[in-house]
Amino acid sequence: MSVPHVSVIVPMYNEEANLPELHARLTKVLTGMDVASEIVYVDDGSTDGTPEQLETLLQQPQPVCVRAVRLPRRRGKTAALSAGFAIARGNILVTTDADLQEPPEVLPMLVSRVQSGEAHLVVAWRQQRQDTLFRVLASRLFNATLRWLSGLSLHDVNCGTKAMKREVAENLEGWMVSDMHRYLPILAARMGYRVTESPVPHVVRRRGRSRFGAGRYLRAMVDLFPVSLMWWRGWQVWLTLVAVSAWLTAMHRPLGWLGLAMAMAWAGGALALWWHGRGFSRRYQAR
Repeated sequence: MSVPHVSVIVPMYNEEANLPELHARLTKVLTGMDVASEIVYVDDGSTDGTPEQLETLLQQPQPVCVRAVRLPRRRGKTAALSAGFAIARGNILVTTDADLQEPPEVLPMLVSRVQSGEAHLVVAWRQQRQDTLFRVLASRLFNATLRWLSGLSLHDVNCGTKAMKREVAENLEGWMVSDMHRYLPILAARMGYRVTESPVPHVVRRRGRSRFGAGRYLRAMVDLFPVSLMWWRGWQVWLTLVAVSAWLTAMHRPLGWLGLAMAMAWAGGALALWWHGRGFSRRYQAR
């Protein structure tokens, strides 16, 4: 079996209804690319028929190599992607979601931009979002905050469809904790990699439902704390929060204590993720 040039990593949770169409379309796309490729499905502890469907795929002859990882319980998208990165063998790693909202047919375009050397990482930019108004507005606020913070002109950092060089994924390994998957493009750019975006269609989810609840927004804010401290603007916000909170506390205002608690939580989050990612820092600096 030839070593694949492209590995497509698909994290999934309870996507039994989408898996047959997803696999058929991915297979057609990859066979049309005329390069050795593989599909790595990562089952994030599904409780429906997804594991049985994956086992059936593994037992049948396939035009492209199909591999699967099953996590014993639900660990979240970041952990699922990390498991996929760990076993993927391609020189170019592609991630995409199982809900088919970003068509698999856009993957060759993303791969070609990485393959040509135009970018080390390309993230899809969903056009005409087919989501609820709340999710669209929350996404726009999130991306506007990251553009202000980092100075990067990216409009859809959290899109699940990306293509990147293997080297990028390896150097992001130390950041694959909590829900940090949504920050991978700006983290890669901070390391010095060329990051760009490609507009792609966005379609309505036809089967299944989204498994992301309101808690994802809280986790995104918690994870933003240490990420923001990689830029001076993040430090400005944090130091301002500390200074204003200290003044309010001195004036015996309860809001000051709340602000100080938030500032300490911010610093604690930064320290915790630095501790998890310290191995990554050594590896990256030793390149």
